[in-house]
Amino acid sequence: MKTKKYLAALIEPIGRFHSRAANGEEKLWKVWWIAGIPVGWASGALVVIAEDMRYVGHPGWGDFLDLVRFLVFFAWLRLAWRCSPNVERPIWTPVVQATLSAGLLCMAMF
Repeated sequence: MKTKKYLAALIEPIGRFHSRAANGEEKLWKVWWIAGIPVGWASGALVVIAEDMRYVGHPGWGDFLDLVRFLVFFAWLRLAWRCSPNVERPIWTPVVQATLSAGLLCMAMF
């Protein structure tokens, strides 16, 4: 019973964070850093694993992992884009949107 309460207490704030970000209500810095760092780690790990799969002769699995990496990045990009107006200085909105666009282009190309 304690395990369920512990998990609920752990998962509930994450759900609220995601809900606020999906609605464009969260501060950009939170989405950029708190969600973006794990996305970066996951992307890096997926690149390494995909290349290892290709090296051992499973190029299909490598391509699949590249697709997963792209989808993970795209999910984070959507949250960050929606929250991009939530900054103290308005100059950051176009800077962030340009950076996200460049990141999407790089993810699609590499």
